[in-house]
Amino acid sequence: MQASDDPGDLHLATVVVNVQDMRRAVDFWCAALGYRQREAEMDPRFVMLVHPDGARLPVSLQLSDAPSREPVRVHVDLYTSEQDRHVERLVGLDASRVTDWPYPEDPDFVVLRDPDGNEFCVIDHAEL
Repeated sequence: MQASDDPGDLHLATVVVNVQDMRRAVDFWCAALGYRQREAEMDPRFVMLVHPDGARLPVSLQLSDAPSREPVRVHVDLYTSEQDRHVERLVGLDASRVTDWPYPEDPDFVVLRDPDGNEFCVIDHAEL
């Protein structure tokens, strides 16, 4: 590997989700993941959400003037060994099911949309 090909300290540090209603998005993603705002004061344009113990990758929310467009190019996958429970819980938090997804025969995932219309999947997958 050449020095120019070496990724060095480059790494994935956060996932950024574009939203139109910052307060609604903060409330949804904090409740969905058990995260909290990193800063005490909410910036109306950008908020980073962190796991209380710092054990998980942070999620950042960025205010957008435009709604989510399809087809999406990137989405978030959430892994759990309790897929049915979490899908129902997330729908109760105002996520919506994507019923017209071209699911394979025996999918291990369920596609949802957050309140801003951003797609994410809940994957049936135990902790490793």
